[in-house]
Amino acid sequence: MKKAAELAPEREEKLKDLVDRYIREQIFQKKNLRSGDQIHERELSRVLGLSRAPVREALKQLEEQGLVVAIKYRGWFVADFLAEDLQEINKIRALLEYNLFQFILSRGGIPDEDLDRAALLNRNLGLILDADLPREEKSFEFAEQEMEFHLFLYSLAGDGCRWTRKILTNISYQIRCSLHQWVYDEDQMRTGIRSHENLIEYLRRKDADSLSELLFSRLKILPGAERIKRAEFVSGDTIQIEEEYAQ
Repeated sequence: MKKAAELAPEREEKLKDLVDRYIREQIFQKKNLRSGDQIHERELSRVLGLSRAPVREALKQLEEQGLVVAIKYRGWFVADFLAEDLQEINKIRALLEYNLFQFILSRGGIPDEDLDRAALLNRNLGLILDADLPREEKSFEFAEQEMEFHLFLYSLAGDGCRWTRKILTNISYQIRCSLHQWVYDEDQMRTGIRSHENLIEYLRRKDADSLSELLFSRLKILPGAERIKRAEFVSGDTIQIEEEYAQ
């Protein structure tokens, strides 16, 4: 049995995670906090019935991950997320995931049982899509589950591809934020699920060419197009399809 002194850090960590999720829900699900809004540490403590220690730790963690910023003598604020920031994050993710999956395939690929686990996580996304939930709640839960899907795939490299995994881990929160920003429509969710199905199938077949094409579809953003015919979203990433160019 663990001693009280050993349990205290675990409890603080759980409280910090509770605050973390609450803030993300206020930003991405309930929309009560928007870019530039101030986050009041004392008010958070009161609403959640917690001391200020776990609230402060959660805010520091969110600052490291880029979701909030601390301004000296003023306090905590929700960070601005520009469209170009989200596009940059998704481009970085495509490059890193490609390198990771290439490494995995070069080592013989992924065992069927792990791919079956990935398929199960993807089916869970389908359950969220079909659930009778308010739109904002469904979008939030879908983005959270989609991040779990990607984190599981990252773990399949084991101890290999160390720096790629490290960078993906370091920007995982930014990736999560980009998913929350992009994934809000049921058609987008369906497209994301189909994209995952293709990803799993290409990994199962060890089809590096199709895998590359799928991942780098995120980078197909046409320069110079002022009018867009339509936008398709693939697993949280937009592919813009040109209608006209304005030279």
